[in-house]
Amino acid sequence: MKLQWYRTGYLSWKEYISYLLIALIIGAIPAVSIRLRGDLIDAAAGTATGTHGFFTILVAVIGLALLQVVCGAVSRRMAERHQIRQSARLGAARLEKAAKISYPVTETERFHALWQRTGDAPDLDSMLFQSTGDLMQLAVRVGLSLAVLWAMDAWTAMGILLLLAAGVFLNRKLAQQTEGFWVRYRENMRRTDYLSSLLMQREFAAERKLFSFDDEITHRYQISFAQARRENAKLGQGRFRIETLMQFLFAGYSVVVVVLLLRPLLAGRITIGLFTSAFYAAIGLEESCKQIYAAVLDLHTAIRQLGNLSEFWALEEEPAADEENPSAGETIRSIEFRDVSFTYPGSAKPVLEHVSFRLEPGRHYALVGENGSGKSTLVKLLIGLYQPDSGEVLVNGRPTHLLSPEARRHLYAVVFQDFYRFPLTIRENVSLGLDTPAKDAALQNLFARMDFHPKTLDRPTGLDSDLMPLYETGAGLSGGEWQKLAVARCVLSQAPIAVLDEPNAALDPVAEATVYAAYRELLRERTTLFISHRLGSVRLSDEILVLQNGSLIAMAPHERLLQECPHYAALYETQKGLYYAS
Repeated sequence: MKLQWYRTGYLSWKEYISYLLIALIIGAIPAVSIRLRGDLIDAAAGTATGTHGFFTILVAVIGLALLQVVCGAVSRRMAERHQIRQSARLGAARLEKAAKISYPVTETERFHALWQRTGDAPDLDSMLFQSTGDLMQLAVRVGLSLAVLWAMDAWTAMGILLLLAAGVFLNRKLAQQTEGFWVRYRENMRRTDYLSSLLMQREFAAERKLFSFDDEITHRYQISFAQARRENAKLGQGRFRIETLMQFLFAGYSVVVVVLLLRPLLAGRITIGLFTSAFYAAIGLEESCKQIYAAVLDLHTAIRQLGNLSEFWALEEEPAADEENPSAGETIRSIEFRDVSFTYPGSAKPVLEHVSFRLEPGRHYALVGENGSGKSTLVKLLIGLYQPDSGEVLVNGRPTHLLSPEARRHLYAVVFQDFYRFPLTIRENVSLGLDTPAKDAALQNLFARMDFHPKTLDRPTGLDSDLMPLYETGAGLSGGEWQKLAVARCVLSQAPIAVLDEPNAALDPVAEATVYAAYRELLRERTTLFISHRLGSVRLSDEILVLQNGSLIAMAPHERLLQECPHYAALYETQKGLYYAS
């Protein structure tokens, strides 16, 4: 598989090669130490060299130990530095890529799944970096140590090699039985944790208390917890039995190693010092083989999961923009839908079919229709988030798909039906998209005209109050106040085309009519498209577009629609009847 994240310049090959060389040195030290340690033991026991030789060997052993400590510290430092740098670089690259991805892709489950899975890319990259170093170190340690043992006694080394191979096989089989232990443990606890959150978390408190759900939820929690405890106890017992068996296998391995080393010892081919040193080296090899297996698993996991990052890099980006993008100050002459049809990916039924209309600059339009008639989809096509399957959406005669995101930002100011509530100050919220933060006087004047007077403004921090109700210094807004704040951001943007998708859904009808009149005044010289289910508020629009089942069935002023469009007249009379007694 092609590891595309390394092609982006995040990996320094000099650093990586240096890291592997240090791993090679760390791996070679234990093998070199086998004979030195044996000679040291013999010298200390007086069975080999004299006093001068003992201190020479002692200095060599201490020197190797210090070298191993220093190399280990340098290796860890390099790995930590790599992880820190990669975290910053991959994080920034991931955000940069996400900003370039086309909007239709961002609405797919695949995008959100990849976004979640690539969130741990820096950790996986660090795992890959460290695993290769660990494999280098462990492979050198095992290979050179076996070579030293082979030089001491070939049959003993061959026996230890066979034991290690059998141990790796058995450990792998036993480890497979406990693989995914914590995944299954957490899966068993998932329902219990969910019920616990219902009892503890703030957002569920009102309904829980109002309808007296506490006793029922507590009862279900106790049943779920007892079941999860039983299942996890079985998992734990199985894991304990396997770990116990592994310990017995290790004890058996140690006994067989002693027996293998006794033969050359009794034959006089090795000294008691080499016997002791070789025994501890063989014990270390068993642990090294386990670590090799773990490093291979980590390496495989990192490569497989980092494949998600390669898939993420390959996601479709916004198409290249026209070199003749409109400037921020360009006059809008027309906005036109020309025989536009659109079907969402994976859907068999079109959302919009053969829709054609033209919006003139400086006029106020309304878009109405029943739920599912295609209103929000039409808005997304208008502002270029989607491209039609057939037909064209044109601004000043230029197709929207040729506009860059920057050009669209200068053309459109949009308040979506489901807008995000940014945890920022009031001033920061309304100034998003502006080059400089809005001034106090401009905001106070705008809020007065919009009849927007949240209690937050009475605080000493005023316009700079944090809209974070869970913070001690923060504050919250009602749903209607949040909508007015989003509209204020739209008004301040100065984009020539304003689109408001159900901006007053949280307001009562009387307040909506008042606020809608204010919107018309505030956006007087701009082209506006106002989407609402409440027909009483949009009847003063210059023209109203009526959608039904994905088709534009009429476009005219309110009075004319009442006379010429039965569907609109029926909708209007139905809503009107809600405010009058029969």
